[in-house]
Parts: sequence; C-alpha cells; structure tokens
Amino acid sequence: MAGQVWSANATGGYLANPKLSKTLRSATQPMYKFRQFTRLEKAIGKGRGDTVDFNKVSNVSTAGGSISEASRIPETNILLRRGQLVMQEYGNSIPYTGKLDDLSEFSVDNMITVALRNDMAKVLDNAVATKFKESDISYTPTSSSAGTFDVDGTVNTSATANLSVFHIKEIVDAMKTGIYAAIGTGNPVPPWDGENYICIASVKALRGIKDDPDFEEVMKYADPERLLTGEVGRFYGVRFIETNNTGALSNGVGSSSVLGEAIFFGADPVIEAVAVAEEIRAKIPEDYGRSKGVAWYGLLGFENVWDFSTDSEDHIVVVRST
Repeated sequence: MAGQVWSANATGGYLANPKLSKTLRSATQPMYKFRQFTRLEKAIGKGRGDTVDFNKVSNVSTAGGSISEASRIPETNILLRRGQLVMQEYGNSIPYTGKLDDLSEFSVDNMITVALRNDMAKVLDNAVATKFKESDISYTPTSSSAGTFDVDGTVNTSATANLSVFHIKEIVDAMKTGIYAAIGTGNPVPPWDGENYICIASVKALRGIKDDPDFEEVMKYADPERLLTGEVGRFYGVRFIETNNTGALSNGVGSSSVLGEAIFFGADPVIEAVAVAEEIRAKIPEDYGRSKGVAWYGLLGFENVWDFSTDSEDHIVVVRST
C-alpha cells in the first residue's frame, strides 16, 4: 500500500524514537560459597615476599599409658611438617572511551564496576574451590548403597549413581574415624564448628538427598541467625551449602553424567594469605581523557593445609568421578 507506514523508517518509523529503559539488567550470577571457609593468615601483607610457610604438628609418636610407681614417665616426641603457600596476582579490566562516557545516558563506570565485582567474586571463589578439589581423598558412588574411596590424589572409578544418604553416612563415618575402607588409615577429621562437618554441594548432588525425610531443612533450625551463606539444611552431622557455580562443582560427571560433585570437610581445610586485598581500581585516564578503564586486582593465594600422603591426615573428601 502507498502512503505512510510505521514499518519503514522513511515513511513513518522515524516519527518516534525507541524508548530506552532506565533500568540496567546484569547477567545472572552463580552464588559463590567456598571462600567463607578459608582461614586467613593475619601476619601477611606487603613487603613480606610472595611465599608463606606454615607448620603442622603431628600427634605424639607413641601414646602414653599407665605406669607403675617405680617406673619413669615414658618419653616421646612430635613431628613438625611444613606446608607452603605462594601468592599470585589476580585481576581483569574493561577499557572504555571518553566519548562513550560523555554520550551515554548511563554511568559507564558504575555498569562496568558491577560486572567486574561479579567477575572478581567468581574467579576467587573458583580459585578456592580448586584448592579444595586438590585433596588426596575422594569418594565415588557406584550404586545407591555402595561407593569407593581413593586416598592417593587420583580417581580410578567412574560414578554410576548420584549422591545418596548412604554415601553421606559412609563419608562422615570415615572422616570421624580416619579409616577410608581398607586402602588408607589416618587421623580423624575434627568437625568444622566442633559439632558438624560442612558439605558444599552442586544442585544435582543435593537433589539426591533432599527428598529423604531425615534431611533437615534450614527453616527448622533453632538458631537461624547462625546460618552460613547458602546453607540449606543438615543431616547426619553435616551442614549443607548449595552452590550453582558449575565452574566450581559440576552438575554432571561419571557414567551418563549421573553424579553431581560435592566436597565434605572439617576444621581448617584451606588457608588464605593476602598481600593486596582484592579491590576495584580506576585507570588513570590517557590521551587527554579519551582512554579510560576500570579493573579489579588482588595479590593473594590459597593452599590446602593437610596432605594425606605426608601427614596421614586430610580434612577434605571430594565426591567425584573419572
């Protein structure tokens, strides 16, 4: 048809401008949960190098016992072992032009800062998760009522079932006793808060246990103000934290991707050292203000405290698969 129409700019479309929403939407973010469980080494800071040594004290070499009146008290010793953490730089940046800043209806600096803060949280939480997953001890479900431990840092079994209540009991009993089936015996793992262990689990891993009537939802706690970030419930002396960060824990590994990954741990699993705490930095404008930018930066590091192969002790059990 002839005449004026909206569908073409020259014959009518230019008579109105598209409406620009005043609300900025940011991409959805995975919840980050790992870093709240690191122990900060307080004595670290600038001017102290990039390496942090930390000592670990063994149990007594020979246990004491009863003695007769005429006997001397027996003597024994302890062993000191040393771990090492090396800090490294972390960061990311987004440059932008002065022209964009001058013509935009929105604050470019604020928009970029939000995106970089989200990136900073994900990167550092994934870095902590990577250290948790370096544990020597792993557990792989092979059916709804069976599973396999490995204590040498490698996984030799493919999961054929998702996490279940049976597997939780197996893992917790092993941590309490230090007995990982017939393949490894070490020191018991102390609970994280003196009473409970912690499990950070993927959405799929938790799906395997949430339907069980023994799983206690977080709303039933007597002391809700003590909840940890992301805590969803507890069972068999374990407080469960749910994460949807698939960069940290996968929602599908093993045979037919049946298993959701999870990490169980007790007290003092990973330490953190900070020379420069993560922060948002503005670039000094260049080219007479035409070149701008925002970055996040940190100089810090994370490391597992215990190593089963050398300490006969590891405070972390990773539920995973080949």
